[in-house]
This record gives sequence, structure tokens and C-alpha cells, in this order.
Amino acid sequence: MMLPNGWKKVKLGDILTAVDYGTAAKSDAIGKYPVLRMGNLENGYLVWDDLVYSSSEEEYAKYELKKGDILFNRTNSRDKVGKTSIYRGERPSIFAGYLIRLKVNNECDPYYVNYCMNSKRFAEFCKSVRTDAIGQSNINAQVLQTYDFSLPPIEEQKKIAATLSVWDSAIEKMEKLIEALEERYQSYVNEFFFENQNDKQKLKMGDIFAVRNDRSVATEDMPLYSLTIENGITAKTDRYDRGALVKDKDSKKYKIVCDGDIVYNPANLRWGAIGQSKVGHSVVVSPIYEVLYTRDNSNDSRYLSHYIMSKKMIAFYSSKTEGTLIERKEVKIDQFLRIDLYVERDPARQKMVADVLDMLKEEISNLKQQLEGYKMQKQGLMQKLLTGQWRVK
Repeated sequence: MMLPNGWKKVKLGDILTAVDYGTAAKSDAIGKYPVLRMGNLENGYLVWDDLVYSSSEEEYAKYELKKGDILFNRTNSRDKVGKTSIYRGERPSIFAGYLIRLKVNNECDPYYVNYCMNSKRFAEFCKSVRTDAIGQSNINAQVLQTYDFSLPPIEEQKKIAATLSVWDSAIEKMEKLIEALEERYQSYVNEFFFENQNDKQKLKMGDIFAVRNDRSVATEDMPLYSLTIENGITAKTDRYDRGALVKDKDSKKYKIVCDGDIVYNPANLRWGAIGQSKVGHSVVVSPIYEVLYTRDNSNDSRYLSHYIMSKKMIAFYSSKTEGTLIERKEVKIDQFLRIDLYVERDPARQKMVADVLDMLKEEISNLKQQLEGYKMQKQGLMQKLLTGQWRVK
């Protein structure tokens, strides 16, 4: 594709005036200057959480960040190496050794370059040039500077960056709205399930749930599903299919899950591997999972799912693990069924609680879908603007 008049192809190294590695000095939990690390880089912006500090004036003089400095994460896991963010002068700070600081020349707008280094094309570049070792990957400064990209005149660079920043603002507002709703949901969960427990009925999990151990092969009408911490019970093809490793997979018997059943992974329950099937029909899952159903209609299954899948209950399950080795610890079914619950006595009250929490969950889910849509649209816009296919007037 031909570039517009006034545009040119450049290598990153051609437009840099400085390339510096960060400090290797030990940081402290408190101090004068934040030391930005790889965890503080996210989607082109700096996240001011989980900070460590330095009070050394010598370190500050050497590694002081200036507005417009670009930070590149040179060492991280395979999927995160190459993260890039720009310092906007938020607060006096320095940067750590796994980061590289880039300073651009007067021909470039640093915010435009930051967007170029947060594009899908740059992510593909990082994937192609990284060197992988056990547990981490690396991209050194020399290799980084070979990245080439399209550079318009500086005034157009600024207009492009300003346009994309509008999308960033919309995304940030949506993320804050989702965060506020999630906090409200957690507040309601704490109020509904963990306050005034003396006024509620004390029952064992086993009083409410029974184990479903029915088996079947996977069929078109009863497909194979999996349980994920992120998305609950999802189609196996949406995650990964290891069926090729299973001998006689067409005759393997899986556990049947009916709509509304609770499924948990004994080994990963302490991390949140529990979900309620809302597929709308029966599916099958791996035999390693435990499948539960409510014994009768005396308790609202939606109410119960919010309760036993809450953050406080997930944390509580950690105290119920059994096993000598950490990697083999699990919450066995007999231990799970002995856990105490404190439930509302009035079915109408249970329904009210479930309706409120379902409504909030649905609103959060819808907003997350909108957020993903915004992010995809921004990436599409970046592809057009950063290559000159679309121009900003």
C-alpha cells in the first residue's frame, strides 16, 4: 500500500534520541518516588497500583521520567512481553530494570508513537522477535529498534493521537462504570448473605444439594462443555479441545450437567472454578468435575448460586482443601457438602435477592460486551489511521 504524500516509513531506532534501561536497585514498600514496573503498564497507560518506591536522589537523577517518555516492557511472560505505555507526568517517578525508556525526536509526537506501539501490528512484531526461555520472554533494545511503522507529518500525528484519545476516554468511562457496578454487586452480596446470619436458617450444603453422577458420551444433543474461572460453563470448542489426546473418545463417558446444575473443579475451587449451567439444555463435562443439583424447590437455585459463587465463599473454600502437596490440594465432595450455609427462610425473600443480583449481573455483562466492542472498534480505527488509509482533517 502506498503511503499518502508527506508520510514515510521509519524504523523505531531512526526517531529515538535516547534508549535507557531502568534501575536495578532494590525498591522499598514506602518511599519518595514510585518505581514503575512491568505490572504498571497497561494498554498504553500507566496504572498506579501495587507500587514500590525509592527515596534515593541519586537514582531519581539518573532514572527520572519526563512527560512524553515511552516505557517498553522488555522481559515478561510470552503474552505480555512488549507492553508499552507513555508517561504523562502524573507524578515524579523512576522506572525499573525490566523496562526500557524511549525518548523520541522533534519529528515525532510521543503519543502517536505510543499508539503505534499498542497496535496489533506491533504485537505481532513482538511475538515474532521475542526470545523465549523458561517462564519468560525477552526483547532487547537493539531488536526493538528494528520495528518499522508509518510516520505522517507531526501535525497529523497529533491529530491522530487526539482522535484515538477520545476512544480511550470512552473506554475508561465504561471501565469505571463497570467497576462501580461490580462494587455495588459485592456490597449487596455481603449484605444479603453474610450479615444478620443469626436470623437465617443454617443448613449444610448436603441438605440443599445432591450429587449428580449420571454419565453419557458426548453427542450432538449433549455436547462436551468445560468449566473456566473466567466464563463459567462454556462450550469446549470455545476454550481448547484435547480430545485428540483421548483414546476411544467416542465411547468415553462424561458427567451429565442439566440446566441449572452447579459444577465445580475440586482442584481449582479455591481459585473460583465453580459455575451454574445456564446453557438451556443438558451438556456433558469431564469426570474430574463435581456436579450438584438442588434436592427440591424449597430454595431458589439462582439465590444459592450467587451465595456459593461469591468471593467470600471462594476464599472460604481455600480452608477446606485437602492434600499433602500444594498442587494436589482439592476440595473433595464430602468436605464440600459439610459446609454450612445461612439461607433466607422466606422463598419470596430469596427470589427478591436473586432478582436484584441477576439484574446487576446482566447489566455488568452487557456493559462488558459494549466495552469489548469499543476496544475492537478502536483497534480497527488504529489500523486505518496509523497506516494513512483514513485521514484526520
